[in-house]
Amino acid sequence: MNDPTQSKYRHISFKSKTPYRRFIKAEDELKSSHLESQMVEIPAHGTYGALLFRPEWKAIREEILARDKSCIVCYSKSALQVHHRQYHFIVRENKFKLPWEYPKHLLITLCESCHRRGHSKFKVPTINI
Repeated sequence: MNDPTQSKYRHISFKSKTPYRRFIKAEDELKSSHLESQMVEIPAHGTYGALLFRPEWKAIREEILARDKSCIVCYSKSALQVHHRQYHFIVRENKFKLPWEYPKHLLITLCESCHRRGHSKFKVPTINI
């Protein structure tokens, strides 16, 4: 039951081999876990969740949340998240764009419930560029 691979949350392992949830709500938890000090360089493939703790993403996220002000589906103002409407794969570099490199019109605000429901119903399109 406590196996992190079976959880509905993605887990990330860092040098300490401690699993972290993809979304950590309290800023204190982030600081106490020393995540910031361990993220000196951009993580390798498979650690998308770790990129969401980077200051570059936090800045874009705050901008999108301020722009939309509420979930664009149900108009809720609680548990807001930023969703990518599509992913871009850079063929010549064989990697995806970083989360904060997308144009702002491809980022939307959803509440946690609508975000989860949307990912379970629809596949986010991947565009090769």
